Amino acid sequence: MQAKFQPKRLQQARHLKRMSLGELGVASEISRQALSQFERGERMPLPETMEKLASVLSVPTEFFLRPIGRLEGSARTVVHYRSLKRTRDIIKEQQRAATILELCAAVVDTLEQHIEYQAASVPRAYPSSGNVLKLSGDEVEDIAAETRKMLGLGNGPISDMALLVENLSVPIIYTPLPRGMDGMSAWFADRPFIVVSSECSYARSRLNIAHEFGHLILHQEISEEMDLDTETFNIVEPQAWRFAGAFMLPAKSFLSEIYSVSVEALSILKKKWGVSIAAMIKRLHDLDVIDDAQRRNLNIQLRIKGMNKREPGDDMSRERARLINRAATFLSENGDLSIHGLAAEAMLPRQFLAEALELAPEQLLPPPPKNVIQFKMKNGPLSNAS
Repeated sequence: MQAKFQPKRLQQARHLKRMSLGELGVASEISRQALSQFERGERMPLPETMEKLASVLSVPTEFFLRPIGRLEGSARTVVHYRSLKRTRDIIKEQQRAATILELCAAVVDTLEQHIEYQAASVPRAYPSSGNVLKLSGDEVEDIAAETRKMLGLGNGPISDMALLVENLSVPIIYTPLPRGMDGMSAWFADRPFIVVSSECSYARSRLNIAHEFGHLILHQEISEEMDLDTETFNIVEPQAWRFAGAFMLPAKSFLSEIYSVSVEALSILKKKWGVSIAAMIKRLHDLDVIDDAQRRNLNIQLRIKGMNKREPGDDMSRERARLINRAATFLSENGDLSIHGLAAEAMLPRQFLAEALELAPEQLLPPPPKNVIQFKMKNGPLSNAS
């Protein structure tokens, strides 16, 4: 079947580069009108035009030819951003973020052509009211507790949040995200995906994963077509944070270790629970252990000590994402498609695919050819050419 230009790929490449149509037009010396026609599928670019666009947008030319797969093209839930602000720069960052989620689905589309990818086993919330938006804080606490029970976690610290979630067949991808957009998640048909910032600390990234895990459990019914207005946003975001706190710091076991409500005491507990001091302060407030004034005072202490930007223990390496890498490695070891062969077949931007696989970009390139010509001394052993 002859390859066809895919209009959506041009839009995705532009969003990855955080460029408007006008900015791309200036950089590529192609009219804004023509670019708009390409993206709407009203006109097909010439091969040399595709090559120019690929160069400007830092994607392989073949990316524009990759068909939209089953998952990527399916209906998805709303992408849960951390803010509803709509400045020009924030819109570009949100467009980039949504594109990253789409390309995560594209990676799994490629893998599913070769291997049986285990179905996701994310628990689902069934509120008694029938409306997740009416869940109280206590009900979210109960859902978090029930989720821990279903997963056999007991009430102690979670040793590896990323591994726990990926063992439910939920891919996690770390990628640079702007401050204030630490993570996002969405369901594509029957597949959930989580993207978190690679710039966050060990403790913060664990909490980000728990927050997005909460969205996947609580908010599966909020589809892409629904308008996430301010009122709804102000319900679902606190719910996800409440779930994250309750899931990582179960009330009974966490409170049994609160000897002193001080920054110093919480700093010690951070080592055991793998949760930031700031998040523990919020958790204590959610549980009515401290009031508004105490919470404000503790946060002031964090700022005075310089811990509002960097806490003790933040130099620890973040948890690794393994699922997509393991799937690709399994295919390489048990099938006939190497890692660089998978990269070639996927036709995705190399930097993104490297992030999804937790590899360096150069590891996706074919290895250099080996010497095969041999010389033989007239009266000696064989010697390889070098």
